Amino acid sequence: SLCSVATILVAIAYFCFSGVVVADIALIKSICKQSQDYDFCMTSLGTDPRSETTDVRGLAMVSASLAVIQIQDTLGRIPDIIKQTTDPVAVRRLGVCENDYDGLLGNFQNAFRATSNNAFQDTVKFVRDGAKQVADCHDIFRKDGPIATSPIEGDDVKVFKLAEL
Repeated sequence: SLCSVATILVAIAYFCFSGVVVADIALIKSICKQSQDYDFCMTSLGTDPRSETTDVRGLAMVSASLAVIQIQDTLGRIPDIIKQTTDPVAVRRLGVCENDYDGLLGNFQNAFRATSNNAFQDTVKFVRDGAKQVADCHDIFRKDGPIATSPIEGDDVKVFKLAEL
């Protein structure tokens, strides 16, 4: 949820403003304990080699980087999914998702840049805006026609979870 995203980002911002702290496993665990999915967080941050030698700001950048990779992967798959889809309602909905993911990519790239420039309030704004875009994609399959499961629902969930880190 957006509240959880904001909570995690506030925690990261707190650590960033309080000085340089090298990311060790205890720090990663303390951040992950604040997430909705501890195991996902530990798998994402805890196994990324960039996490071993960075500070909290670096962990936020790793998280944004992982989100960008996931978003790019999803954007790369959407055209093929559209080609394989014969339902015009699903095609229209996937088009909405493609537009949402285009904007989402820009927001997470901006979040990465803002974090690297210590502009943490901007980071929170970009992540929040991005979370709204992925929510729009997710929700489009539940309105304006028959309720359906999005073929990229798993991707939406991963992006939500990465946004929260």
